Amino acid sequence: MKFIGLDIGTTSISGLVYDLEQRTVLHTLSDEGGNTPTGSAEWERLQDPEIIILQVEDILEQLVSWEPDVSGIGLTGQMHGILYVNRNGQHVSPLYTWQDGRGGLPCDASLSYAQKLSESTSYPVAPGYGLATHYYNLLHDLVPNDASSFCTIADYVALRLAGCDVPRIDATQAAAIGCYSFLLNDFDRTALAEAGIDPKVLPPVVPSGTVVGLTSHGIPVYTSLGDNQASFLGSVPAPDRSLLLNIGTGSQLSVLLPEGMEQVDGMEMRPYPGGGVLMVGAALSGGKSYALLEHFFRQIIEAYTGEAAEEVYGIMDRLLKDNPAGSQGLTVHSQFLGTRSNPSTRGSMEGISLDNFTPGKLAHAFLEGMVDELHVFYTALGMKTGRTYDYIVGSGNALRANTVLCAKVRSAFRLPFSLSSSQEEAAVGAALCAAVGSGYLSSFREAGEYITLEQSNQTCEVEISSKDKLRLMDKYGLSAPEPRESVIPLISDAEEAERAELPYTQSADSMESAPRLIPVLPGQSIGPLRLGMTEAEIAKASADFPIFYKVEYNGAGAAIFIEIANPGEEWTCSFGGSDLFATMAEKLVVILDQLSPYDRNPAETGCTYTFPQLGLTLWRSDGLSEADLLTEEYLSLPPDIYEDEKRLLYFESVSVFVLLKEDNDETDAF
Repeated sequence: MKFIGLDIGTTSISGLVYDLEQRTVLHTLSDEGGNTPTGSAEWERLQDPEIIILQVEDILEQLVSWEPDVSGIGLTGQMHGILYVNRNGQHVSPLYTWQDGRGGLPCDASLSYAQKLSESTSYPVAPGYGLATHYYNLLHDLVPNDASSFCTIADYVALRLAGCDVPRIDATQAAAIGCYSFLLNDFDRTALAEAGIDPKVLPPVVPSGTVVGLTSHGIPVYTSLGDNQASFLGSVPAPDRSLLLNIGTGSQLSVLLPEGMEQVDGMEMRPYPGGGVLMVGAALSGGKSYALLEHFFRQIIEAYTGEAAEEVYGIMDRLLKDNPAGSQGLTVHSQFLGTRSNPSTRGSMEGISLDNFTPGKLAHAFLEGMVDELHVFYTALGMKTGRTYDYIVGSGNALRANTVLCAKVRSAFRLPFSLSSSQEEAAVGAALCAAVGSGYLSSFREAGEYITLEQSNQTCEVEISSKDKLRLMDKYGLSAPEPRESVIPLISDAEEAERAELPYTQSADSMESAPRLIPVLPGQSIGPLRLGMTEAEIAKASADFPIFYKVEYNGAGAAIFIEIANPGEEWTCSFGGSDLFATMAEKLVVILDQLSPYDRNPAETGCTYTFPQLGLTLWRSDGLSEADLLTEEYLSLPPDIYEDEKRLLYFESVSVFVLLKEDNDETDAF
């Protein structure tokens, strides 16, 4: 079954055909088209809706010519912005984009228009939100006389493609306009009427995935999703256990929470299709921060050479790689476009010294500032909810184009990180929305089963020279064993079995082709053995787990420590994409240290590595290194003994333990 997804972005429009059976994108088209937001005032950001319609029609015509049997069209697009339409379903205004700043202008001596509307309705409405824009237009007589309603650009495209007169909008887009009530599942029309806004101008709110109508080709068109929710839907296979980090024109940190969760300061609660709340921390600058630095470097180069600069991002990439130590204390606060709650905030720089004010360290500082702005939301989320997450999924062109930025995400969040497999995540989410609307998928939660992720190619390895390896091979006719191929930790075979309540085993046929998988979740579990289980529960869980293990319990009888020995080559013991027993100890420690620093004061240096912030310990009986194997002491050993010694290059046991929590200066182990 194939569905089309269309994404009406701020600077480009993209469309794709997604094949659910193959779980892949078949075709992708993009049109940047030059429809850049413009305005006569510094704060004004407008686009021509008709240009957007023509771009969409061209993309759609091409996609349908390639795949005439598509079953539906889903849409998404830039959130918050609005345009006015008349009774015939035609636009009678420009598109006021999400970047339009009229809502942030002073309304009186103390409040902006957005703040005034927020105070009047008791709903937080930020500048750029459709109702803040409408409120300004209403008070300045800028609403067209023949306007009967307004809607988002994605819902207007759906309206035009289906040939309808009245725009319809789902909860994800309604909340992005403002004054949306989770309790009512609708705009709070009473509160808006009391603020002086006629509720009749608001579009009707319908369930996500509702059919709008049919195109001229007879293809069903479905209501659009907000681009944030569409990106989450199209990126995250395990929505309840993952963070989504999107860095593009703007940037967001998004997590899916159950309904009824309390507001987290500085974050927005957005409806999720099919139920639940997407808690979102949005940074307005996002990828524009790095673009600002690129423009700065470009101006310097052109002023010096007198010629137009090319490939400035390539130069910045080299600067990053030539300065691996990072920013070295130079700090950039990247709120260059303000924040949702305080539009007047601006970016800043601090910590400048005689040593760190260089182009390379400045490039590092900008990237770190972009990540730090999002990590603040993650910290606030953890303090408010106490929830933890297992993985980060990355999306957006800025992450995909910059491996150093990805590394800084890993370092800041200390979680396994993978990129979504499609570069057009929001369009994939739109296609999946159409699949749910058509009934091909039973629910929006089921959509995650049709998402795949990219395996990260980034590694950090410490190796002896090829020359020394060849010398070793020549002397003994041996080669050091290579690690087995890493596995992406998201949705492991074991976890899938657990979800389906299947035994923790694999068939004999599968055993012949691949090792069995033991997922390790530090601070939580090893395979089916989980911290907090009683001795009886451990015994039951280990019935189909024939690996040597050791468990320690606290006074209440709950497991606080679980350790397993190396199970042999028929098993793969995986965390963060690394095989903990088949990756050389020296290499593995470097990789894991990027997620969370290990204890630098162990009792046995080189043998025991404890990661206190993860709840993970790795142990081997000797701190042997590859360099040791090249000394005369080892080179003089008989080949069979030499082979036995090589086993000490790898860890011999893995354990997880309960993280200690400090509460009123007292330590509670569980």
